[in-house]
Parts: sequence; C-alpha cells; structure tokens
Amino acid sequence: MQRSRQSMSSDINSPQSLLLENYSIILKCDGCQEMLTNDELIELVQLSGAKHTTDSHFSRFQTGVTRIVLCEKEYLINRREMYEKCIQAGIHFLTPEW
Repeated sequence: MQRSRQSMSSDINSPQSLLLENYSIILKCDGCQEMLTNDELIELVQLSGAKHTTDSHFSRFQTGVTRIVLCEKEYLINRREMYEKCIQAGIHFLTPEW
C-alpha cells in the first residue's frame, strides 16, 4: 500500500508522541556547561515532552514514567546513601552535558 505525500507530510507535522513524554525530570544543577541557564534547560525539557518537576519526592505511583535527576557529579559526593536508594527506586542521575 502506497501513501500519498500529503498524508505523509501531515504525519510529520503532527507527531504522535514527543521524544521524552514518558520522563519526569528534576534539576539539581545550575544550568548546562555555561551554555544554558536553568530556565533554558527547563524549557528544553518541556519542549521535548518531559515533565519538569520541582518536587524532590518523585511520585512512585506513576507507572511507565522514567524519573531523572539532572545534576553535577559534585551534587552526589556526600549523598552516597541517598544515591543508592534512588537507584534502587529506579531514579536515574545524569549530568547535563552536550
């Protein structure tokens, strides 16, 4: 079955899902390598479809949602126990780098 260009272009212009729509992200950093401020980083998170949260207690009742903390490595230095508990709960830690 062959699709028309018009139906293909309308599919492109109206995506069915966003890249990070099943993600919840909290920022524990100060921007991104002096390239983005936190406000710009939050805007990027939201444009990608992720939910930005300021609640440090991610909802454990959200099924199908990947929880991510954006933070610098220094943030975790004295928080080893908290880090291990979060990892066990399925929370991921990433450094906001490009």
